Amino acid sequence: MEISWAQTQWNEVVEFFGNDRFNIIVWGTFLVSFCSYWGFGLLFTYVDLTGKPKFMWKYKIQDNVKSYPISKEQFVDLLKILFINQSVIIPCLMIAYYVDKWGPVTTIHALPTISTAMTHIFFYMIAIEITFYYAHRMLHYIYHFFYKRIHKKHHTWIPPIAIAATYCHPIEQIISNIIPTLIGPFILSSHILVQWIWLMIATVTTLVTHSGYHIHFLVSSEAHDFHHLKFNYNFGVLGILDYFHGTDGIFRNSKQATRHRTLWSFTPAKILFP
Repeated sequence: MEISWAQTQWNEVVEFFGNDRFNIIVWGTFLVSFCSYWGFGLLFTYVDLTGKPKFMWKYKIQDNVKSYPISKEQFVDLLKILFINQSVIIPCLMIAYYVDKWGPVTTIHALPTISTAMTHIFFYMIAIEITFYYAHRMLHYIYHFFYKRIHKKHHTWIPPIAIAATYCHPIEQIISNIIPTLIGPFILSSHILVQWIWLMIATVTTLVTHSGYHIHFLVSSEAHDFHHLKFNYNFGVLGILDYFHGTDGIFRNSKQATRHRTLWSFTPAKILFP
Protein backbone atom coordinates (compact mmCIF):
# COMPACT_ATOMS: atom_id res chain seq x y z
CA MET A 1 0.00 0.00 0.00
CA GLU A 2 1.29 3.44 -0.91
CA ILE A 3 2.24 5.60 2.06
CA SER A 4 0.61 9.02 2.02
CA TRP A 5 2.63 12.24 1.89
CA ALA A 6 1.43 13.20 5.38
CA GLN A 7 2.47 9.84 6.80
CA THR A 8 5.92 10.16 5.19
CA GLN A 9 6.43 13.59 6.75
CA TRP A 10 5.25 12.33 10.12
CA ASN A 11 7.67 9.41 9.96
CA GLU A 12 10.48 11.97 9.61
CA VAL A 13 9.23 13.80 12.70
CA VAL A 14 9.23 10.54 14.65
CA GLU A 15 12.78 9.84 13.47
CA PHE A 16 13.84 13.37 14.50
CA PHE A 17 12.85 12.51 18.08
CA GLY A 18 14.79 9.26 17.94
CA ASN A 19 11.67 7.13 17.50
CA ASP A 20 11.25 7.56 21.25
CA ARG A 21 7.74 7.86 22.68
CA PHE A 22 8.88 9.83 25.75
CA ASN A 23 10.79 12.37 23.65
CA ILE A 24 7.84 12.89 21.31
CA ILE A 25 5.18 13.21 24.01
CA VAL A 26 7.16 15.28 26.51
CA TRP A 27 9.80 17.25 24.61
CA GLY A 28 7.90 17.39 21.33
CA THR A 29 4.76 18.70 23.04
CA PHE A 30 6.75 21.25 25.02
CA LEU A 31 8.47 22.42 21.83
CA VAL A 32 5.11 22.84 20.07
CA SER A 33 3.76 24.77 23.06
CA PHE A 34 6.82 27.01 23.36
CA CYS A 35 7.08 27.80 19.65
CA SER A 36 3.34 28.43 19.28
CA TYR A 37 3.30 30.80 22.25
CA TRP A 38 6.33 32.86 21.33
CA GLY A 39 6.10 32.54 17.56
CA PHE A 40 2.64 34.08 17.49
CA GLY A 41 2.82 36.06 20.73
CA LEU A 42 5.85 38.10 19.73
CA LEU A 43 3.91 39.56 16.80
CA PHE A 44 1.67 41.29 19.34
CA THR A 45 4.56 41.99 21.71
CA TYR A 46 6.28 44.23 19.19
CA VAL A 47 3.16 46.40 19.07
CA ASP A 48 2.76 46.25 22.86
CA LEU A 49 6.32 47.48 23.41
CA THR A 50 6.57 50.10 20.66
CA GLY A 51 3.00 51.17 19.98
CA LYS A 52 3.79 50.68 16.30
CA PRO A 53 2.41 50.43 13.70
CA LYS A 54 0.08 53.19 14.83
CA PHE A 55 -2.85 52.00 12.71
CA MET A 56 -3.22 49.02 15.09
CA TRP A 57 -4.53 51.32 17.79
CA LYS A 58 -7.88 51.64 16.07
CA TYR A 59 -8.42 47.92 16.76
CA LYS A 60 -7.69 48.30 20.51
CA ILE A 61 -10.75 47.30 22.53
CA GLN A 62 -10.31 49.36 25.69
CA ASP A 63 -10.03 53.12 25.17
CA ASN A 64 -7.79 55.57 27.03
CA VAL A 65 -5.29 52.97 28.27
CA LYS A 66 -2.71 55.09 30.09
CA SER A 67 -0.11 52.35 30.59
CA TYR A 68 0.27 51.56 26.90
CA PRO A 69 2.65 50.85 25.24
CA ILE A 70 3.97 48.76 28.12
CA SER A 71 7.25 49.66 29.82
CA LYS A 72 10.46 47.65 29.65
CA GLU A 73 10.10 46.98 33.38
CA GLN A 74 6.68 45.42 32.79
CA PHE A 75 8.10 43.35 29.96
CA VAL A 76 10.98 42.03 32.08
CA ASP A 77 8.55 41.11 34.86
CA LEU A 78 6.39 39.34 32.29
CA LEU A 79 9.32 37.30 31.01
CA LYS A 80 10.26 36.13 34.51
CA ILE A 81 6.76 34.83 35.24
CA LEU A 82 6.24 33.34 31.79
CA PHE A 83 9.43 31.32 31.80
CA ILE A 84 8.59 29.96 35.25
CA ASN A 85 5.14 28.93 34.07
CA GLN A 86 6.42 27.41 30.86
CA SER A 87 8.92 25.40 32.91
CA VAL A 88 5.96 24.04 34.89
CA ILE A 89 4.65 22.46 31.70
CA ILE A 90 7.55 19.98 31.55
CA PRO A 91 6.88 18.05 34.81
CA CYS A 92 3.14 18.09 34.01
CA LEU A 93 3.85 16.43 30.65
CA MET A 94 6.10 13.89 32.34
CA ILE A 95 3.37 13.01 34.83
CA ALA A 96 0.81 12.74 32.03
CA TYR A 97 3.17 10.47 30.09
CA TYR A 98 3.65 8.00 32.95
CA VAL A 99 -0.02 8.03 34.01
CA ASP A 100 -1.08 7.43 30.40
CA LYS A 101 1.11 4.29 30.30
CA TRP A 102 -1.31 2.63 32.73
CA GLY A 103 -4.03 2.67 30.08
CA PRO A 104 -4.12 1.37 26.51
CA VAL A 105 -1.02 2.60 24.67
CA THR A 106 -1.83 4.26 21.36
CA THR A 107 0.58 4.24 18.46
CA ILE A 108 2.70 7.29 17.71
CA HIS A 109 3.39 6.10 14.18
CA ALA A 110 0.25 5.55 12.08
CA LEU A 111 -1.66 8.79 11.58
CA PRO A 112 -5.40 8.89 12.40
CA THR A 113 -8.02 9.75 9.80
CA ILE A 114 -9.07 13.36 9.34
CA SER A 115 -12.57 12.55 10.65
CA THR A 116 -11.09 11.02 13.81
CA ALA A 117 -8.89 14.06 14.36
CA MET A 118 -11.82 16.46 13.90
CA THR A 119 -14.04 14.44 16.24
CA HIS A 120 -11.35 14.44 18.91
CA ILE A 121 -10.76 18.20 18.60
CA PHE A 122 -14.50 18.82 18.95
CA PHE A 123 -14.43 16.78 22.17
CA TYR A 124 -11.44 18.81 23.40
CA MET A 125 -13.43 22.01 22.90
CA ILE A 126 -16.25 20.73 25.09
CA ALA A 127 -13.77 19.44 27.68
CA ILE A 128 -11.89 22.74 27.93
CA GLU A 129 -15.15 24.70 28.18
CA ILE A 130 -16.24 22.61 31.18
CA THR A 131 -12.93 22.35 33.01
CA PHE A 132 -11.75 25.91 32.37
CA TYR A 133 -15.09 27.47 33.28
CA TYR A 134 -15.34 25.82 36.70
CA ALA A 135 -11.63 26.14 37.50
CA HIS A 136 -11.68 29.80 36.50
CA ARG A 137 -14.86 30.55 38.40
CA MET A 138 -13.45 28.85 41.50
CA LEU A 139 -10.39 31.11 41.30
CA HIS A 140 -12.70 34.12 41.45
CA TYR A 141 -15.33 33.10 43.98
CA ILE A 142 -13.27 31.64 46.81
CA TYR A 143 -11.79 35.10 47.31
CA HIS A 144 -9.46 34.95 50.29
CA PHE A 145 -7.78 31.70 49.29
CA PHE A 146 -7.84 31.48 45.51
CA TYR A 147 -8.42 34.96 44.10
CA LYS A 148 -6.40 37.03 46.56
CA ARG A 149 -3.49 34.59 46.80
CA ILE A 150 -3.46 33.15 43.29
CA HIS A 151 -5.66 34.59 40.52
CA LYS A 152 -5.29 38.29 41.36
CA LYS A 153 -1.84 38.23 39.76
CA HIS A 154 -3.33 37.50 36.35
CA HIS A 155 -5.82 40.35 36.72
CA THR A 156 -3.14 42.96 37.30
CA TRP A 157 -3.36 43.23 33.50
CA ILE A 158 -6.75 44.97 33.30
CA PRO A 159 -6.22 45.80 29.66
CA PRO A 160 -4.60 42.46 28.82
CA ILE A 161 -1.85 41.86 26.27
CA ALA A 162 -1.26 38.67 24.33
CA ILE A 163 1.74 37.18 26.12
CA ALA A 164 0.22 37.99 29.53
CA ALA A 165 -2.18 35.09 28.84
CA THR A 166 -0.10 32.92 31.19
CA TYR A 167 1.03 35.69 33.51
CA CYS A 168 -0.24 33.97 36.63
CA HIS A 169 0.63 31.98 39.74
CA PRO A 170 2.11 28.54 38.92
CA ILE A 171 -0.83 26.86 40.68
CA GLU A 172 -3.20 28.66 38.33
CA GLN A 173 -1.03 27.66 35.40
CA ILE A 174 -1.62 24.02 36.32
CA ILE A 175 -5.31 23.98 37.31
CA SER A 176 -6.65 26.61 34.92
CA ASN A 177 -4.37 26.39 31.87
CA ILE A 178 -2.55 23.06 31.60
CA ILE A 179 -5.20 20.65 32.89
CA PRO A 180 -8.14 22.07 30.86
CA THR A 181 -6.02 22.03 27.70
CA LEU A 182 -4.71 18.48 28.15
CA ILE A 183 -7.73 16.78 29.75
CA GLY A 184 -9.46 16.05 26.43
CA PRO A 185 -6.45 14.44 24.74
CA PHE A 186 -5.74 12.50 27.95
CA ILE A 187 -9.28 11.07 28.15
CA LEU A 188 -9.30 9.99 24.50
CA SER A 189 -5.66 8.86 24.37
CA SER A 190 -5.43 10.75 21.11
CA HIS A 191 -2.63 10.51 18.58
CA ILE A 192 0.10 12.95 19.53
CA LEU A 193 -0.15 14.87 16.24
CA VAL A 194 -3.83 15.59 16.93
CA GLN A 195 -2.80 16.81 20.37
CA TRP A 196 -0.18 19.10 18.84
CA ILE A 197 -2.70 20.56 16.40
CA TRP A 198 -5.09 21.18 19.29
CA LEU A 199 -2.31 22.73 21.37
CA MET A 200 -1.50 25.18 18.57
CA ILE A 201 -5.18 26.09 18.17
CA ALA A 202 -5.66 26.57 21.91
CA THR A 203 -2.45 28.59 22.29
CA VAL A 204 -3.11 30.96 19.40
CA THR A 205 -6.74 31.44 20.51
CA THR A 206 -5.61 32.25 24.06
CA LEU A 207 -3.08 34.77 22.80
CA VAL A 208 -5.65 36.45 20.56
CA THR A 209 -8.31 36.66 23.27
CA HIS A 210 -5.78 38.24 25.65
CA SER A 211 -4.33 40.59 23.05
CA GLY A 212 -6.54 43.56 23.85
CA TYR A 213 -7.19 43.91 20.11
CA HIS A 214 -10.16 42.91 17.99
CA ILE A 215 -8.38 41.91 14.81
CA HIS A 216 -10.17 41.19 11.55
CA PHE A 217 -10.38 37.55 10.40
CA LEU A 218 -9.38 36.26 13.88
CA VAL A 219 -11.55 35.01 16.73
CA SER A 220 -13.14 37.88 18.65
CA SER A 221 -11.45 38.87 21.92
CA GLU A 222 -14.33 41.06 23.12
CA ALA A 223 -15.72 38.54 25.64
CA HIS A 224 -12.51 37.82 27.49
CA ASP A 225 -11.41 41.43 27.33
CA PHE A 226 -14.71 42.26 29.04
CA HIS A 227 -13.81 39.72 31.74
CA HIS A 228 -10.53 41.55 32.44
CA LEU A 229 -12.45 44.83 32.57
CA LYS A 230 -15.32 43.69 34.83
CA PHE A 231 -13.74 40.63 36.56
CA ASN A 232 -16.83 38.59 37.53
CA TYR A 233 -18.31 37.86 34.11
CA ASN A 234 -17.40 35.64 31.13
CA PHE A 235 -15.48 32.83 32.83
CA GLY A 236 -15.60 30.30 30.01
CA VAL A 237 -14.00 29.76 26.62
CA LEU A 238 -16.97 29.22 24.33
CA GLY A 239 -19.62 31.09 26.32
CA ILE A 240 -21.86 28.02 26.68
CA LEU A 241 -21.57 27.68 30.45
CA ASP A 242 -21.60 31.43 30.97
CA TYR A 243 -25.00 31.47 29.25
CA PHE A 244 -26.18 28.42 31.23
CA HIS A 245 -25.15 29.90 34.60
CA GLY A 246 -26.05 33.48 33.74
CA THR A 247 -22.49 34.75 34.26
CA ASP A 248 -22.61 36.69 31.02
CA GLY A 249 -25.72 38.78 31.82
CA ILE A 250 -24.10 42.22 31.85
CA PHE A 251 -21.94 41.31 28.86
CA ARG A 252 -24.94 40.25 26.74
CA ASN A 253 -26.46 43.71 27.25
CA SER A 254 -23.24 45.56 26.46
CA LYS A 255 -21.86 47.16 23.31
CA GLN A 256 -18.95 44.70 23.55
CA ALA A 257 -21.39 41.81 23.02
CA THR A 258 -22.68 43.48 19.86
CA ARG A 259 -19.10 43.61 18.59
CA HIS A 260 -18.30 40.04 19.69
CA ARG A 261 -17.96 38.42 16.28
CA THR A 262 -15.28 37.69 13.72
CA LEU A 263 -14.68 40.71 11.52
CA TRP A 264 -14.61 40.06 7.77
CA SER A 265 -13.50 43.55 6.82
CA PHE A 266 -10.73 45.92 7.87
CA THR A 267 -13.18 48.33 9.48
CA PRO A 268 -12.74 48.34 13.30
CA ALA A 269 -15.56 46.84 15.37
CA LYS A 270 -16.02 50.15 17.23
CA ILE A 271 -16.93 51.81 13.94
CA LEU A 272 -19.07 48.96 12.60
CA PHE A 273 -20.96 48.71 15.90
CA PRO A 274 -20.68 52.09 17.70
